[in-house]
Amino acid sequence: MPDPLYLSVWLTGYSPLALTIYFQRILEVFPYSQLKVGSVLRVYAVSFQEAPVFEGFIDTGMNAAEAADIVQEFVHDDCCIQLETKWDLYQWDGSWELKPSRVRIEVYGPRFERDVLNPLGEPEAICIDLGPEGTFLPEPQSDQLRHVQSNIRSILHLADDLRGVLAVDHGLLWSETEDNFAERLRLLLDE
Repeated sequence: MPDPLYLSVWLTGYSPLALTIYFQRILEVFPYSQLKVGSVLRVYAVSFQEAPVFEGFIDTGMNAAEAADIVQEFVHDDCCIQLETKWDLYQWDGSWELKPSRVRIEVYGPRFERDVLNPLGEPEAICIDLGPEGTFLPEPQSDQLRHVQSNIRSILHLADDLRGVLAVDHGLLWSETEDNFAERLRLLLDE
């Protein structure tokens, strides 16, 4: 199974009291799939080794403030608010096709124990599992870069939109096999 590609985000003035505000702002700008609706909202306490203290299906058309209100009572400094949803990306299966692709958005309290640490080893406020890293890399069997470029533009738009609604200090695009995915992509595109 291919490694996921992550976008880690650190915030200026991060406060655990504002977890639901951060979550709401992310939901307000996230580009949900137009091809498949619905998301699963979870809140974990302490770590992912524990069962969620809340889990429910939400309509992606739901108002972001309503989704934040649903999880408010479960939020503490040792929790993670997680939304598993879809966004539309081009995927290779013998040919390029626009399909819903799984994405997982996580907003962490400072005392939440994470399973995967980013390459910097610094706990981030937000981590977004963007889907399999291969979705964002040139496909050796295809001579068309347009689809990969579109997928990469989706990441860049999301990162810009997050900067527009959150006090982003810095971010990192990475996978478990690559500390600096942007550099790997640059090298592949230069070949």
